[in-house]
Amino acid sequence: MAKAFSSISYRWSRSEFLRAWEAGAFDHRVELIEGEVWPVVIGDWHGRTQVRIARSLPDEGVELTLSTLPTGDSLPDPDCWALRSSATPTAEVGTRLSAWKASDVLLVVEVSDETVMHDLGVKSRLYGKAGYETYWVVTKDAIYEHTEPGSTGYRTRREYLPGDLIPVRYAGSTLAVDTLLGR
Repeated sequence: MAKAFSSISYRWSRSEFLRAWEAGAFDHRVELIEGEVWPVVIGDWHGRTQVRIARSLPDEGVELTLSTLPTGDSLPDPDCWALRSSATPTAEVGTRLSAWKASDVLLVVEVSDETVMHDLGVKSRLYGKAGYETYWVVTKDAIYEHTEPGSTGYRTRREYLPGDLIPVRYAGSTLAVDTLLGR
């Protein structure tokens, strides 16, 4: 499992992290999660799955993006997320990022091999508290769909296995889990 990059005794603020990130202070890809700087490692399976999911998701009326998604005081890097095409930013975050209304973020996807516990735990709470309608954690064996966001995270988590169809709620359609997992 990936370990946090920063010291437990120091919590980064979003503005401190942004200044360091924009100045090129990090020598590899990182994300800010609840004051901790986490390394982002994308191996072969992870990278192929990320692209396969982005190519499979319906894109009518949405923009699919791989960019950082400012969420509260955190700056997570989801593997893919769907933004309503008509959305306008609510704020600029630093010089390169925008913040969005939760109702315009239609799906957030994390591809998870080494970070499954973080993605099912900390990130699930983070995205649920932000109010993002649907969150998927994609593992090698299953996809976990989180819905019904609330003040402590998501109220519902459902596991979809190979052979199942997972709903793409923003599009009113389904996708085969086998296809998304590359089986």
